[in-house]
Amino acid sequence: MVGRSYIRLVSKLLPFEDPNHFLDPGDIGPELPPPPEELVWHYTKHWTLEIILAAHILRASDIRSMNDTKELHQGIKRVRQAFKKLERDWDYRDGGPEIEFGELKEELDIAAGAAFDGSAFVTSFSRAKDSTDQWKAYAKPDGFAIGIPRDVRLSVLGVEPETYPRGQYIEETPLRWITLRYRKADQIAQAEEGLGRLMSELGEASYVSAKHDDMDLGSIFRDRAKSVYVDSVAAIKHKAFKSEREVRYAVTRPSAPAAIKVDPSTGREYIELTGALPDPFDRDWQPNDPEYYQSTPARLPIRAICVGPGNPFAHTKVEVERWLSSAGYSGVDIIKSKSPLR
Repeated sequence: MVGRSYIRLVSKLLPFEDPNHFLDPGDIGPELPPPPEELVWHYTKHWTLEIILAAHILRASDIRSMNDTKELHQGIKRVRQAFKKLERDWDYRDGGPEIEFGELKEELDIAAGAAFDGSAFVTSFSRAKDSTDQWKAYAKPDGFAIGIPRDVRLSVLGVEPETYPRGQYIEETPLRWITLRYRKADQIAQAEEGLGRLMSELGEASYVSAKHDDMDLGSIFRDRAKSVYVDSVAAIKHKAFKSEREVRYAVTRPSAPAAIKVDPSTGREYIELTGALPDPFDRDWQPNDPEYYQSTPARLPIRAICVGPGNPFAHTKVEVERWLSSAGYSGVDIIKSKSPLR
């Protein structure tokens, strides 16, 4: 049976010493300054930019429409490879706990279905500010790239429900940034880390259920385990797309049905993300307890806009400045693309 021993196992799989140790604030020492801002770039077509600025909204799409099905299968394959390696190499005589690998495999098979169940919504960004490949594939030469600081919080536009029915639990980290992995070695390392975190959640589920005789509480941890699995799978992409240097902002499926929209032209589900109040540029927020919903849109945390190489820069800069001013933005750098694409 999956039990408390799984928590101890995680210490061998994840880079921390004791997963049961909670630091006292006095143990942490002086507070370190936050790391420098890293801008990530959302490529968009010319006509879309004005709409984004006026509405203060970015769309996050159902993960099933973001990932090619083959990529999801590839992610599942990597997690299974990590599982087989663990099963092959694990020896409880080295001091580790005994593991019910048959039960763990069943849990992995269950979690695999979550990757295809629309369990998350994501918005794509790139670490490449002025990528010819990105202009070609997503924005076209006359498009734009919107630069925002990575690690800011984007809130879901909607109203928090008064109650949370079982099965619609919002997990511990409903908003998070995910870096995509393209190299096989990085993908396997990602899968191993995800497997360790998943086992930690399953261990907590078993422990809580046994201690409190409450399977509903245990289900909360199993929900979180599924989310960890989905993140691990969704972070894997084919090496042919390595130049995209993609990162994603991922959002747990909202429990408020009204927050989920449907694109009438494609039938695909999406949600709307907006700048977080009171400070959209704040990076000092708690991933385990964010303000998930926001009832009104607010300015997005835009630092810069790169003008696509197919635009006449002088004319387009004036146009973008007008859009920004009308929407209440200020201090946004407007950058000229150096890409040879026309």
